[in-house]
Amino acid sequence: MDKYLSIVIPVYNEAKRIHKTLKGVIDYLKGKGFTYEVLIVNDGSRDNTIEVVKEFFKEGKFDSFSVLDFKENRGKGFAVKQGMLAAKGEYILFIDADSSAPIEEFDKFMAEFGKGFDVFIGTRKAKGEIRATNIPLHRAILGLGFSFLARKFLATKVWDFTCGFKCYRRNTVQPIFSRQILDGWSFDAEDLFLANKLGFKIKEIPIRWNHYQEDTKVSALKEVFKSGWELLKIRINDLRGLYR
Repeated sequence: MDKYLSIVIPVYNEAKRIHKTLKGVIDYLKGKGFTYEVLIVNDGSRDNTIEVVKEFFKEGKFDSFSVLDFKENRGKGFAVKQGMLAAKGEYILFIDADSSAPIEEFDKFMAEFGKGFDVFIGTRKAKGEIRATNIPLHRAILGLGFSFLARKFLATKVWDFTCGFKCYRRNTVQPIFSRQILDGWSFDAEDLFLANKLGFKIKEIPIRWNHYQEDTKVSALKEVFKSGWELLKIRINDLRGLYR
């Protein structure tokens, strides 16, 4: 049976904080009158993340849940792609496992439904203002630099490409994510480039964001150089006709 909302959560070695995130999600969904499903996509975790997830689900508090368990670590882009394509909701939201963006921010997204938009993305930047807390200065600068390059390379008018709080209408998911090639950090930019290329309307929505520094798995400096090359690859892929 199809659901109104699918929530996709990619995980990689998240045993220490996934329980808190799932608890926040279920507490939020309790007060809603719509049907939903929760999909956990394991990207080759080496800790006991999946055991923690399954133990939480055993409590039976979710309407519907599933776990996509991949043994090899392929990257966040790969995990999100698999979860999005497997989801059955009318709206499909993916969030980060650390709950940097509170799930309650989804209320702001729902307020924009029915207004002609197809893709809804959280932004920590609006009119020059960073709507976030606890982001280290070097990460903020690198994030701004990546967004600037992505806007120039991809001709996509988005201010915040990498925010891990995005929602897609179901009719957009197959056309966009089936064409996604990148598995790494730049997958967000690729998906938004594809959304724009395919004529879908994107709505940026300012959200609260509290950056979690503990156990970060991203080397910002390393990733920004890699993602710069990946932005170029998106353009090359497009010129080669790989997104047709």
